[in-house]
Amino acid sequence: MLKKYQQQSLAIELLNRHAKVKIVHQATGIPIKLLRQTYRQLHGRSPSRGSIKFSTRGLTGSRRKYKDVTLFAVCYRAASNKSADSQIQILISAFDAYKRSYPSGQLDFSDAWVVAQDIKDKKVQISTCKNCRAWVLLNAREDLSERCGVWNNSL
Repeated sequence: MLKKYQQQSLAIELLNRHAKVKIVHQATGIPIKLLRQTYRQLHGRSPSRGSIKFSTRGLTGSRRKYKDVTLFAVCYRAASNKSADSQIQILISAFDAYKRSYPSGQLDFSDAWVVAQDIKDKKVQISTCKNCRAWVLLNAREDLSERCGVWNNSL
């Protein structure tokens, strides 16, 4: 009974952050139909349809988006380093920190989930620029160019 309550609480927590229903289903095991109904009750509209981005590279098309993703990645790294929570709780903490740090940031929770998966799977790495020490995401751009977001120079 307690496990079911924890799953439902987590689902509501994720849906409140506008997570894609498929992500909530993966995290909780709750049926998609029920999650869609709950989303509608919470937000007064149906959840957005469409697929989840497959990689961080699909989220970093512009310089602004790259900076958004980088800021979230730094928040995720910090949350991972200071917490022994589950992966989904670390993601929630990191996303909340990202939104507090940058309320007008364009990254949504589902995008953050993709970035977190790529970091966890080591598809992208976080480093710093040798010139200015700004955070840099490696392997995160479609064109595979590794450059500082501040100096815009190659690394």
